[in-house]
Amino acid sequence: MTLRLGRPPLLLGAVAAALGVGVATGAVAALEGVAPVVSLSVVYLVAVLAVSTYWGAVLGVATSVVSALAFNFFFLEPVHRFTIADSRNWVALLAFLTVALVTSAVAETARATALEADERRREADLGAAMARMLLGGPGLSESLALTARHLAEMLGAASVSIELAAVPGDERRFPLPLMDGDVRIGTLVLPADLAARQQARVRERIVPALESILAAALARERLQAEVVETASLRRSDEMKTAVLRSVSHDLRTPVTTVLAGIRALGTSSVTEPERRQVEADIGEAASRLSLLIDKLLDLARLQAGTAAPHQTWCSVDEALREAADQVGAGGTFTFSIDRDLPLVRADAVQLERAFANLLENATRYGAGHPVSVRARAVGGRLMVRIVDQGPGIPRHEQERIFTPFYRAESTARDVAGSGLGLAIAKGFVEANGGRIAVESLPGQGATFVIELPIEPVDDAAPIAAGGAVSS
Repeated sequence: MTLRLGRPPLLLGAVAAALGVGVATGAVAALEGVAPVVSLSVVYLVAVLAVSTYWGAVLGVATSVVSALAFNFFFLEPVHRFTIADSRNWVALLAFLTVALVTSAVAETARATALEADERRREADLGAAMARMLLGGPGLSESLALTARHLAEMLGAASVSIELAAVPGDERRFPLPLMDGDVRIGTLVLPADLAARQQARVRERIVPALESILAAALARERLQAEVVETASLRRSDEMKTAVLRSVSHDLRTPVTTVLAGIRALGTSSVTEPERRQVEADIGEAASRLSLLIDKLLDLARLQAGTAAPHQTWCSVDEALREAADQVGAGGTFTFSIDRDLPLVRADAVQLERAFANLLENATRYGAGHPVSVRARAVGGRLMVRIVDQGPGIPRHEQERIFTPFYRAESTARDVAGSGLGLAIAKGFVEANGGRIAVESLPGQGATFVIELPIEPVDDAAPIAAGGAVSS
C-alpha cells in the first residue's frame, strides 16, 4: 500500500470509515457459513488499516470501536443487541479491539515516518539545488533570488528572500541570521505568518546548509574577483612592457639621428653636401618622431573615449587621396573608385588618419609593389578595400593585429614599426560607425576591408565629387 503524504479531508474519512465498516459487515455475513464467526473479525481490520493509513490514528481508533460494535451487534449472540451471552466472545471482541487499536497506531507511525522521510528527501534536494544555483550560477545576486524562490515553493510561503546584510524583523517578516563562524554573512527573511513548526524546521535543518553554501559562494566570488583583477594587472603590465619596448625603440632611433646630426653640424670639417644630407636626415627623423607622437596621442584619445567624431558630410574619395599624400613618396597607389560615390557622415580628419595608417601599413609590408585602393557602394554600405602584395597574415594572427603594439610574428623582425597604426585605424573607423576586417592568405598579400554606413543625404549636404576611375 502506498502511503499518502497529504491527509484528505476528515469528513471524507468519516464517510470512508462508515463504508468500510459496512463492506466488512457484508463480507462477514457472506462468509459466516464458511468459517467460525469469531475468526471472521479480522475482516474489519482491512477497514481499520485503510482509515488509519489515510486519516490518522484518531479516526482509525474510532473505526476500530465502530467495527467492534458492528461485529457485536450483527454476529455475536444474542444478535441485534449490544450484549454478549458467551464470555468467550468477550475475549474475542477485546482481542479484536486491541489488534485494531495497535493496527491504527502502527499505521500512524508508518505515516509519520513516511512524512519525515519525504521532508528529509526534499531538504536534501533543496541543499543540492542551493549548491548548484549558488556555486554554479552566473551571478550571486541572481542565484540568491533563484534560491529564495525555490525555498519559498518548498515551504509553501508567499515569499522568501536571502539578503547579504542584516535585516530587522517586523510584523511582516521573520529574519534568521546566516553566519560563517562568528561573522554574519547574510539574512534569510521568512514571512512572519509562517507556522512555528516550519520556522523551527528551517532554523534547524535548512539554515546550517544554507550558511555553508553561501559562505562557499562568497569565497568563490572573492576568488573570481581576485583572478579577474590579477589578469587585468597582468595584461596592464604586459601592455606597459610593450609600450616601453616599442616606444623606447621608436623614440631612440630618431632622437639618436637628431643628436648625431647636431653634433656633426657643430664641426667645421663638414662639407656643404654633407651638411645638406645631415639636415635632411634630421628632418626625416623629426618627421618620424612627430608621427609617432601623433599616433600615441590618437591611441590615448581612443582608449580614453575622448575621440568623439565631429561628423559632417564628407567624401571618402578625398579622404583616401589626402591619406595617400600624407604617406608621401614612400608608397605607390593605384585608385579604382566608383564615379558618383555617395558621401558619408563621418569625421573627415579621423577617416584620413585611419586611411593613412592603413596605406602606410600596406606600403611598409608591400615589398615595394603598388598598393591597390578600391571604393564602391554596395547596398547600404560604402566598401573600401586596400590591397597589398606583401607576405600576407596567418589566420591565427588576423584578429590580434588590431591590438595596440602587436606586430605579426612572421614579419616583426624584417619590417620596422610601432604596432599602433592598425589599432588606430580600427578605433577611428568604429568611432564613425564602420567596421574593419582583414582578408589574407600567407604569401598572397593582405586586403583590409573598411565598411562605412551610407545615410540618406539631406538637402543641405554638398554634392559628391565624382571619383576618377583610375589614376
